[in-house]
Amino acid sequence: MPAAGRPDRPAPVVVILPDTDGAGPRTGIYAQRLVENGYAVLEASFGGNDPEEGHEASVALPDHLPLVLAAIAAEPRLDLWRIAVVGLGQGARAAVFGLAKVPDVPVAGVALLYPGCDAALAAAARSVAQAPRILLLHGDEDTGNDPGACATVTSAFPVQDHVRQRVLAGATFAWDAYALVRPGGRALLPHPAATGRRSWVQPDPGVTTMAADQVLALVVATLGRP
Repeated sequence: MPAAGRPDRPAPVVVILPDTDGAGPRTGIYAQRLVENGYAVLEASFGGNDPEEGHEASVALPDHLPLVLAAIAAEPRLDLWRIAVVGLGQGARAAVFGLAKVPDVPVAGVALLYPGCDAALAAAARSVAQAPRILLLHGDEDTGNDPGACATVTSAFPVQDHVRQRVLAGATFAWDAYALVRPGGRALLPHPAATGRRSWVQPDPGVTTMAADQVLALVVATLGRP
């Protein structure tokens, strides 16, 4: 909860859905920026979902978002009608699949960070009935998010008025994965689609800061100032 929140009314809330490594330091900069600006943050982790590593979540991806929304509805300090979602990697896929599964969810804005753009994600996007503001962020050096495939995903959402694709120059997949890669190093992390593929990661503080700024801008545009 934000330190400067108003006790007389529920706070707008941003849901963070993490990648296959679960809740942890990768989401920290986004959560901190949002809380500092007066938004409540709820990070939900349903465990890893990487069959190659022997970690397969017991909760299917399309169910992640509906379960989190039910938790918000049960918490009087949170405003059920002022919700944004930030998804990282597989969490971004869970956001789209969740929106497609539930036809009338009170989500005003969704930031999709390097979601592993593919045909399955585009198909889910076509089934999103409501019209939240969508921001899809990926890097131009991300082998798991081809710009053309991501353009197909963004164009698949039925309402195009507030759908944007942003490509971050010099960014790889999971530019915020500092805790998983040694400083200055590179590593292969699971592809968000959990197909056994892996993508190169080279964390970058500058890119992460830019991404956090764009996420905050989306939240402000959709939820207003607290």
